[in-house]
Amino acid sequence: MVKGAKIPEKIPSLMGPSSLTYPEVSRPSYFPDLHLDELEGLLFSAQAGYGLEGFFRSPLRDGASLAHRQAVARELEEGEASLPLRGFLRTMEAVRGFLGLAEKTRHSWQKALYFLQAAGAYIGGLESLRGAWEKAFPRSQGLRSYAAYLVAYQEDPAFSAFRQEVAEAKEGLDEVRYRLHVHEGRLVVQAYQGGEDYGERVKETFRPFFGPGGSKVPRLPQGGAEANPWLNHIEEWILDRLAELFPQAFARVGSLYQGHQRFVDPVLMQLEREARFFLAYLDFIAPLRKAGLPFTYPEAGENPPYFAQEAFDLVLGAKLVAEGKKPVLNDFLVEGERILLVSGANQGGKTTFARMVGQLHHLFALGLPVPGRRARLSLPERILTHFEARENPEDPRSKLEADLVRLKELLDQASPQSLVLLNEPLASAALLDARAIGRFLLDRLREKGSLTVMVTFLDELARLKGVKSLVAEVNPKDPAQRTFRIRERPADGKAYALSLAETYGLTYDALRGRLGGGA
Repeated sequence: MVKGAKIPEKIPSLMGPSSLTYPEVSRPSYFPDLHLDELEGLLFSAQAGYGLEGFFRSPLRDGASLAHRQAVARELEEGEASLPLRGFLRTMEAVRGFLGLAEKTRHSWQKALYFLQAAGAYIGGLESLRGAWEKAFPRSQGLRSYAAYLVAYQEDPAFSAFRQEVAEAKEGLDEVRYRLHVHEGRLVVQAYQGGEDYGERVKETFRPFFGPGGSKVPRLPQGGAEANPWLNHIEEWILDRLAELFPQAFARVGSLYQGHQRFVDPVLMQLEREARFFLAYLDFIAPLRKAGLPFTYPEAGENPPYFAQEAFDLVLGAKLVAEGKKPVLNDFLVEGERILLVSGANQGGKTTFARMVGQLHHLFALGLPVPGRRARLSLPERILTHFEARENPEDPRSKLEADLVRLKELLDQASPQSLVLLNEPLASAALLDARAIGRFLLDRLREKGSLTVMVTFLDELARLKGVKSLVAEVNPKDPAQRTFRIRERPADGKAYALSLAETYGLTYDALRGRLGGGA
């Protein structure tokens, strides 16, 4: 922060209307089940060091913050609104780059000069951002609060003094003129006091070698500075000599370096971090939108109906679009029953459906647009999942016992505001046991009022009170062909039969292959 600058009473934020959000760091337990850990990596792997994962792991619990973020995201989806912020992010990258060079170099004057470049880039970037926002003042409260803060920050006397110091340091260096004389192994640096410009004479002498016409003088390659930015001992000697010849100009640079070591404002650093979070997600979904897949900002509802239309698994959708394909879009509707039981053919998209429901709720709770044409969702207090877990060879318990313990913990945490996602939770139990445990489990969840999606081969559970049946459809003309569409309809009792047939190699294709009728 610029030395002497005032600390604002109210800190602006894109993340919430009232105060700065302090994101959690630990990854929620449901992330691996919903492939949100994979999505987190896809979103932020190129932006390591900014701590954006903390925002992604911290779903909101209040509607005011949700509306605040949705307004910011909507505005940033418009290209004109995001352009000034993208320019600001590039500025901050340049500032960070110069400051990094200043920190690494060993020569004191080179440190100060890199520092001056960082300060100049910082001031220029802020002026550009303010100018853009004055032409098109932001509409969302989050961006408007930063626009107002930026004006107040730049008009603060401390910042004005800092800007003046930077300007004077640059002007002082611009006035430095010197003569470098190289002769018979000797190097002499002198203040320029008039005389012939030998640089122009050299260019005129060699102009015939510059190509046809000889009108353009080729430029020396510039890439070496980035690859090897450090001065050699001769360059360092020249720089030291210049500092002796022009003490006033270099004194300004040195004073700036000594007096403003932490000039970058922490509130504007926060703006950078928050903007990166939104833009990383919006940039990720942009190719999917371009491919024709729908996204929407869900309406928040405290009571049913809850629904999503033409939704899809975002991670799967991104992979398919990268391959030139599209995911199958699915719907769900929660009205009277709060338990959705998904049955149907194996490999028919049931697990993907359950994962999709979880992703929608998590992304919604971050204030981001979610995959789907339209949606109305509840803001879950917590998301609880029970997906297939690998058997731990060091665990003395049976897999069924371990599953039951996990389900007991899940039931203890479930509440009317919870979203519960169960993916074949009783696969390790014998059929009779699975039926009994399944009834008990769904009865307890119905009593608690948790919004639940359960994937199972036990079709009969779909007929329990408070349960709505969804079925993964197959092609009616070819039952072996999956459509990956999950439809609301009564379970037909074929799911378990098909599962058994596949387990024991008794499906039509398997029998045909073994009996010699296959391809």
